[in-house]
Parts: sequence; C-alpha cells; structure tokens
Amino acid sequence: MDNLKIIGASALVSCDNAFSVWENGAVALASGHIVDIGKLETLRRTYPNAPLKFYRHCALLPALVNPHIHFEFSGHKNTFKYGGGFEGWLTSVMRHRESVFKGLDRHIQQAIRVQLRSGVGSVGAISSHGLERETLARTPLRVVFFDELIGSTPHALEQNLADFERRCALSRQHASAHFIPAIAIHAPYSVHKTLAQRVLDKIDLKTPISAHFLESKPELEWLESKQGWFGHFFSDILRVQHPVYSYENTQDFLDLFSKRHLLLVHALFARPEHFQHAKKIAAQVHVITCPRSNRLLSGQLLDLTLLRAAQIPYALATDGKSSNMDIDLLEELGYALFTLPGNLEDNALELLLGCTRHASQALGLSNGSLEVGKVADLSVFPFTKVNTPLEIVLGMVRAKKARALYIQGCQVF
Repeated sequence: MDNLKIIGASALVSCDNAFSVWENGAVALASGHIVDIGKLETLRRTYPNAPLKFYRHCALLPALVNPHIHFEFSGHKNTFKYGGGFEGWLTSVMRHRESVFKGLDRHIQQAIRVQLRSGVGSVGAISSHGLERETLARTPLRVVFFDELIGSTPHALEQNLADFERRCALSRQHASAHFIPAIAIHAPYSVHKTLAQRVLDKIDLKTPISAHFLESKPELEWLESKQGWFGHFFSDILRVQHPVYSYENTQDFLDLFSKRHLLLVHALFARPEHFQHAKKIAAQVHVITCPRSNRLLSGQLLDLTLLRAAQIPYALATDGKSSNMDIDLLEELGYALFTLPGNLEDNALELLLGCTRHASQALGLSNGSLEVGKVADLSVFPFTKVNTPLEIVLGMVRAKKARALYIQGCQVF
C-alpha cells in the first residue's frame, strides 16, 4: 500500500460508537485515510515496512472540530456591551461592528493559530461578509464555510439576494476537500421568509444549513407574539418603521428546513415541541451550544435534558470573539465541563463527542472518530490518565494545547 505510515501513542481514544480506549494503540494511514486501527504491536507486525511515529505519555484522538466560529470578529476586544442582556449586546454590535474589522487579516491569522494549537482540525466558519474567505482557503484547517444570509426588509430582497449569491459564487471558486461551501440563515428576526426560501430552493438538500435559533427571549417573543424588544430594534435602531412579521410562529421558521441537514445554534429558549418539530421535519438536526457566549449574552446555559429527551445530539463550539473572551475550544471544553449541570462523567463523554464525532456529523464531514475509512484528522495530547471520559477531558483542558496535529494524514505540527 503506497505511502502507508503508522501513528501511535501510549493511549488511543477512538470517539466512535463503542468509545474504545486502547493502551499503546495506533492507526495505519494511507492516502489521507485510516486503513487500520489496533494495538501498536499488531500493526507493526502487519505493516513491517511502514514508518512509525509513536507519542509516549500521550493520547491519540481525532482532531477536534469547532463547528461554529465567527472569524470576522477575531479583532474584537472590548467594544461591545455586556451585562445588559442580549438586547444591549446586539445594539452595540449594530452601532460599532465596523470598527472591529480593522487589521482583520492579522487577527484572523492569529485565530487560525489558536484553533490549530488547540488540536482543532476542522471548523464551521460563519461568514457575514466574506472578509475571511481568502485567508481560510489557504489555511491547513478543514473549513466548512457558511456564507450567511441576512435581510429582513421586503423592499431590499432582490439586492440582498444578489449580494448573497455573489458571495456564494466566490466561495465556490475555492471549493475543495479542505474548503466546503455551505449556507447559514442568520436568525428568524433578521432574514425574511421569502428571501430564505428563495435561497434554500436553490441549495442541494445535503448541504449543511446553520441558523442562530432562539438565542434570546426577545427572539421567542417576536416569533410567537409579534411584540417585545425587537419592535424597538427595528424601528429605533434599524429605522424600519413598519417591520414585517414574515413567520407565523417558531414552527413556521423551522419548516424552511424540511428534509434538510440542519444545525440549530444556541436554542437556549427552545421548548420541547420546537425540538420535536425540528427532528420531525429535518433530514437530520444537530444543536450547537456555545456555553460561554450564552452565559455572557443571555445569562443562561442550554438545558441538555431537553435534547436528551428529543434524542438530538449536540456539539460544542466557541462562537466568535464578539461574544466570547477567546476562541480556544479547550477553554470552552473546560468551562462547559465545570458549569453544565448533571452527572460529571456523563457530561464529559457528551462533551468529548461534542467536539469530535458529533461536531463532525453536524458539519457533514467524514472525520471526528478513529475508524477505518475515516479521514485521518488526528490530534495528540500529553496525558497521564485516560481511563474514563472525565480523565480524558480533564487531561485535554490541563494540557492547554495539543502535542501534535494531523490533517488528512499530513502533520501540521
């Protein structure tokens, strides 16, 4: 087998359905994919001529996946308002967002380095303007690039549609195994139903679709009762004197995604019937949670019991620096472990899968677990104990950075 090599470590954590942990485990790689997995001594006998890289006192895992990040806000530090709820934050974003785009390429490069250093091999990048497209297309990262649709006023539908299609065309020019164009519908309050439907009608059903969903209580009030703070937002901040209620209710918004691959981001104020409806109408539905962002903007954390009851998997993400202190997925992992209620061991397992297998599935990728046939995106972390999911997560958080990273079988560092 051409170009076959073996990567091993003192422990291997598969993150597959069985969640196997191998002592002195290894994977055999060829053409960027995993072709065998097992005990190191077995693989060495099977492939005696294959070059070997072994990481002692380390654990080999899938490369991590950060499924929701806004690189365009990588230059933000303290411009936006916090402590006044989602409403105060959004108002400050609308008034001051242009100021955080200065020197953006340098900040995006730093954000990419943070992802790689943390053992992240794949990201779901949400792009409102396309400012990070060229830089991300050249990065070692595997990027699912979500061009984001925004536009709620009826008289501007054609212009918003033309602008969006132009950005999507530019993204398609970079399409490759490492750069996968996708679509984001910003939020129910910011995208007119007709505009969203016209865009979705042209998109393949298998394309991942991301949407910010019920991140705040005012959004739920706007969808369900057509009143509340968003009336002020449109009239006084956006200067739209007669805002249009283009969705009948929350289910009407979700119906846009019938038979589609849907990522619902945040979902803090979603009720059980919303999750059940999403699961019923979508081909597959995933929830993306960003705990630090949620706590900072809305003062809440996602109720995981609702997702478990609906049997909907969740993935862990950092969001962007507009609503977070940093975009380090290991920091997010530690915060989630220590703050989300519930059994610590159970949460650790869910969170580890939430930044590997479940995050990969959310983005429609073929990585996120160490299995034969999967893309060889691997991370290596220094470890002393790997007996339980909790020990694994604590070890990753304690390490603060990866020891090594491989994407498509090629070593990044």
